[in-house]
Amino acid sequence: MDESFATIFNALSPYGRFQTEPAEHLLAGQNVILQAPTGSGKTKAALFPYLLARRERIDFPRKLLYCVPMRVLARSFWDDLKKDERHAGLDARLQTGEQQDDRRLEGEITFATIDQILSSFLNIPYSLSLRQGNVNAGALVSSYLVFDEFHLLDPDSTLPTTLEMLRTLKGVTPFVLMTATFSREMLNRLASLLDAEVVTVSDDELQRIPTQKEKKRWFHRVDAPLTAGAVLQHHRTRSIAICNTVERAQNLFEELSTQADSGIQVILLHSRFLREHRREKEDNVRRLFGKDREKAGNVILVATQVIEVGLDIPVRSCTPRWLLPVQSCNELAAVPASRTRRAISTFTRCL
Repeated sequence: MDESFATIFNALSPYGRFQTEPAEHLLAGQNVILQAPTGSGKTKAALFPYLLARRERIDFPRKLLYCVPMRVLARSFWDDLKKDERHAGLDARLQTGEQQDDRRLEGEITFATIDQILSSFLNIPYSLSLRQGNVNAGALVSSYLVFDEFHLLDPDSTLPTTLEMLRTLKGVTPFVLMTATFSREMLNRLASLLDAEVVTVSDDELQRIPTQKEKKRWFHRVDAPLTAGAVLQHHRTRSIAICNTVERAQNLFEELSTQADSGIQVILLHSRFLREHRREKEDNVRRLFGKDREKAGNVILVATQVIEVGLDIPVRSCTPRWLLPVQSCNELAAVPASRTRRAISTFTRCL
């Protein structure tokens, strides 16, 4: 498995068993729940069984549906795969409410939002007429399903509906759920509900992951509102201020635009921009904050939760509601465990 993984992804070796073990379970007919930190390579772990089966002509679905909670996530994964020359021959498509490139789920790999997947399963696809409702349901049942950032699903709607769908499909459709934040108790309860195998990252494997090696987190709670003055006080060259509503983000942006020096660029990003404007802003954020970011510049980004899970931004300084290093931003996006337990409890009672 290690040799095949290295060949497919042009890597020396996987970071650990957590990147190849899911393939062993899935190709043996068992579904998987994978827990691994953000930036550890969960996406490769999910793609590996599909790409391996294609390469070795193993009996496995020839279509992959990669489901995420947010449009910005779907587009980010789709962009990354399209830019990877190693997989240039794959028919990868994007299916969201704003960009419907695969209305009938005909691509080899389709990155889609949760609303597109659930509506297709329920025979009321948002992308097709009701008269064609069974088309996408058939495509979904015959695919390999990946649910990434599972912890971000709404515990009152999409989470219990997804669990019921997977309970119905177990034994028929292979699937993997991926999360960075669920507790061991939560993982075990999900595994029991779905008859799935749990795969986690060991401490030794954690130290082999470049983004996790010797990583330290500092949390400083400040019992005060997030203001423009507080952001500017802690700002160095790259800072992010995360607000929990669009209105707060807009107000903070206006204050920063007024108070910041002329040499500081202030950017606003939230979900209410028109599609073309949001894409332009997301591309600009990747250019300024991404893995291959420009080193020059003095920037403050004001954003809502859309930034926390949708863009890979390894910056040095981050200023959310409480002052944290940027590595902790994703922790704020996680659904509280109590809410998730309530969703699973509700699902259990429905059975």
